[in-house]
Amino acid sequence: MKPPYASEIRSHFADALGGALGQLPDARSIHLPAKAAHASFRPPQKADIQSLLTLDYGSLYGAPLVKAVREVNGWLLFDFSPAFFSALVDEINASPSAPDANGETHAENRMRALARHSGLGCPDIPAFHRAIIEAVVAHESPAAYRRAERAALSLFHTIPPRERPALFPHCGALGGAILRLLIFSR
Repeated sequence: MKPPYASEIRSHFADALGGALGQLPDARSIHLPAKAAHASFRPPQKADIQSLLTLDYGSLYGAPLVKAVREVNGWLLFDFSPAFFSALVDEINASPSAPDANGETHAENRMRALARHSGLGCPDIPAFHRAIIEAVVAHESPAAYRRAERAALSLFHTIPPRERPALFPHCGALGGAILRLLIFSR
């Protein structure tokens, strides 16, 4: 089963950008994730960048999609809102349950253990946001899957060791969502 979330996010962006550009861009031109943002898009050269920066990108899964947009070297870089990440995690967890542990990778096992904790949505931590976006596109190639696994395994690396146990009770839903995405992307 190919997870639909990446295509839904790209289609949403393409629809919003198409209204401002006058023509619908190819959804594959929306890059998830970008190097320094959650998503990126290279508009046509004659596009009014200022109107694209101030465009209302609307809501997806019941939450505002974009928190901030900036232009860097002709590219639009999008940062998603924390509310969107929580809504995305909830949407993923509403999908069919993850299969059993047959052939489970180390990253999947770690996410299964994290999923045993409580917690709703996605805590507002950049490494957690990056991990869920990497997992959303993990099905696109073996390299994307490896990046998603690395992001899952390094989820807590930016958090001081003393503070990690206090976060576990808030990360169950995130662990479950990443687990589902990794398993369905294999």
